[in-house]
Amino acid sequence: MENDAASVAAPADNVRSRVLAAALEAFATAGFEGASLRHIADRAGVTHQLVVYHFKTKEALWRGAINSIVGEGTELYAVSRPRQATGSPAQALRTMVREFAFFTARRPQFHRIAAFEGRTDNGRIRWLIETHMRPYYEFSTGLIRAAQAVGATRPGEPGPLHYAVIGLVTQSFVFAHEYRTTTGLDPFDPAEIERVADLACDFLGVPAPD
Repeated sequence: MENDAASVAAPADNVRSRVLAAALEAFATAGFEGASLRHIADRAGVTHQLVVYHFKTKEALWRGAINSIVGEGTELYAVSRPRQATGSPAQALRTMVREFAFFTARRPQFHRIAAFEGRTDNGRIRWLIETHMRPYYEFSTGLIRAAQAVGATRPGEPGPLHYAVIGLVTQSFVFAHEYRTTTGLDPFDPAEIERVADLACDFLGVPAPD
């Protein structure tokens, strides 16, 4: 029994990372209902029993997959908060939009998963909103209000402007195959990501940096 336990524990980090990566792709392409633990295990190259050992249930794995990538975005806007206080509102808003664009390019699975879940009211989307989306929403709309107060961005309700920017930024990454096929552009090229961020800032009316 000790040898069996050691064989499970020794590669735990590697197994977890492989399962999380496989789960992200499965949930992003098939949604929660369409993905199965057995299919995810096959994609990860591990046994179904190992997936259950580490995550217990499909919902626990779904939340783990979300947490594994959204923490990166949380760190980004945490870093941006000091800039909001020390820099100009326009600079802070531009920085936030640019960091959001690069995060989305790195992790398009998040918005693909959110699109699946957002179609109905369910416990997963409520958890996603309260745990990850609302903090970013409040941060983003706070920056928009601050920039509006000094005339550095377009007027309007910050909430709809926030979601308009999300639409502008995410579509080329979420629908990358369609975008690449129709435009001939690679949405994941760093120069193209910069252009998408600039487009969103232009929509907001944020002045270009000096």
